[in-house]
Amino acid sequence: MVRGMYAATSGALVAQSAVDTIANNLANVNTAGFKRTLLQVQAQRSTQLYRFQTDPGNAAAQQPIGALGSGAEVYDTPADFAQGAIASTGNDLDVALSGPGFFATRDGNGALGYTRNGEFSLDQNGTLTAQNGDKVLDANGSPIVLPLTGKAVIDRSGAITVDGQTVGQLGLTEFTNLSALRPQGSNRFVVSGNAGARPATTTTSLQGSIEKSNADVVRSMVDLIANERWFEANQKSIQTQDTANAQAVQTVGRSSN
Repeated sequence: MVRGMYAATSGALVAQSAVDTIANNLANVNTAGFKRTLLQVQAQRSTQLYRFQTDPGNAAAQQPIGALGSGAEVYDTPADFAQGAIASTGNDLDVALSGPGFFATRDGNGALGYTRNGEFSLDQNGTLTAQNGDKVLDANGSPIVLPLTGKAVIDRSGAITVDGQTVGQLGLTEFTNLSALRPQGSNRFVVSGNAGARPATTTTSLQGSIEKSNADVVRSMVDLIANERWFEANQKSIQTQDTANAQAVQTVGRSSN
């Protein structure tokens, strides 16, 4: 029965992790460029059981019975990089990406990151910045600086002109291994492992638009309810087994008197 409590507890912990993940996705349904987080679950390592033959007069023997599972655990929490819907804003510094690419950015500590959130603005020095404050980089990895006056035009290749003069090029990056991109918070992704970064060839820029979050509210609500029920089922299983253990202890205690 103790093993059953361990298995039910592991199931409850996984369900709680799922609820937390879904809640984060729901909290970001209005965050531009947000990619919903998935939860991958796997079985915990199983234990092989054996029957040992120790009857008098027979040679000792070991007979396999089978595997004993011990519950579930979270395997990974990757991002779902599916394309989000494109929404028009009319803002000249808003840029949506159509395709698998990312904007390259650099934070205040100089760390390189990537984002799909194209809600850009200019700081007091004319540096193009992302919503989280990171500097947006050009094709050479340098911050993009625009004139503080004039109309900016960004074409589908990411080339930026102001009043007809070319002033920069968005450093769009694609990856051959998206699983090596890990979320770091603030709608930023960082490379972990061999991501295979390369200049974008199949991604286009859409000025005056943003990519909406790819989190699905209806699906998330359904998943949230299902995982809450899963948690409650495991909780009841724990309570039932705990009650059975208590009764067993009390019964054994009476029998020994």
